[in-house]
Amino acid sequence: MARGRTIVFIDNSNVFHGQMSVGWRIDARKLHAYLAKEGEIWQTYFFASVSDPPRFQQTNFYNFLKNEMRYEVLLYELGRKTVKCFECGNVRQVRVEKGVDVGVATKMLTLANNRAFDTAVLVAGDKDYLETVKAVKTNGLRVEIVAWRGAISQEMQSESSRPVIFFDDIKKEIEMTVAPDPEAEKMTAGEEG
Repeated sequence: MARGRTIVFIDNSNVFHGQMSVGWRIDARKLHAYLAKEGEIWQTYFFASVSDPPRFQQTNFYNFLKNEMRYEVLLYELGRKTVKCFECGNVRQVRVEKGVDVGVATKMLTLANNRAFDTAVLVAGDKDYLETVKAVKTNGLRVEIVAWRGAISQEMQSESSRPVIFFDDIKKEIEMTVAPDPEAEKMTAGEEG
């Protein structure tokens, strides 16, 4: 089935944490080329959390996405959360992602309501997006999902308009093949927090 006008929505936290758990990195250019095999990508929105001030690697990577890949990069400052250790009783502040899921959902729904795309490619498997995906499909639009195999619920898989594309299955086509250095670092999925 033809995708029609396609917009990609990337939740960087999902990509970044998946990379850390599997031990290999995704090359942003290769991923974009892979996703474009099915047809031209009209626009890509990239959502991420950043520390304040952002780290050098984050800034380089986000500038690369915006200036070279022509992505729309939407950044949200990390929030803080108080956590208590149940074993020792210590209380501490940790940095947590804030606003990204809502940002992705809001942008996707707004563009869906404006009929800005025929197909949304959601690069995230979070169950938090389930109602957003259903709402977009209710508008007669398609949603394809790209996710890590171990980080997607069965409910999300069943809502994808085509079989889910798993990063794990396309590793050979999207993996960064050069050891990271300052220049190559710009072309990998950015660091969170």
